[in-house]
Amino acid sequence: MSDTQAIDLFSPLSPEDIARKLQKIMDDPMPGAKARVFGKGSERDMTLCYRQRDTRTNMEPTLDAVMEPQGGGTRITGTFGAPPGARYFPYIWVGFLSLFVIGGVLAFLYIPGAGLFATIFAGIPLLMIFAGLAAFRTGSNSADDKMKILDFLAREIDARPIS
Repeated sequence: MSDTQAIDLFSPLSPEDIARKLQKIMDDPMPGAKARVFGKGSERDMTLCYRQRDTRTNMEPTLDAVMEPQGGGTRITGTFGAPPGARYFPYIWVGFLSLFVIGGVLAFLYIPGAGLFATIFAGIPLLMIFAGLAAFRTGSNSADDKMKILDFLAREIDARPIS
């Protein structure tokens, strides 16, 4: 899980031109590409993420940005961050599995002869918690994905950081 990172870009294209160009790119299925930038948007906003073909985790960093006309071009301001599902799912995962761990510990302490059952009842969810947290941490290379999205914007709509 990553923190949000603000971006501020300028493109010499109008918001309408950007929307048309991005729509044309997104409509192309690019069957030979092993990875690509996916997204949606309009002349007012855009949402982009970088995904590997056949490897979707929904944990990829996403650019959520708004576009405003400025000085004959477009100012793009937004943030990189995990989508809402990626931010909240680990908490839900740990919370749900913790109920089983607590139940197993209580059974171990208060039910005579439930030692093996209680250990299994608490142990498997505990292993699932640790395995899930490890998977969430190694889900994708956030910095690399962000750079690929920024490179895509620079290449396709000539969007550069505002100094």
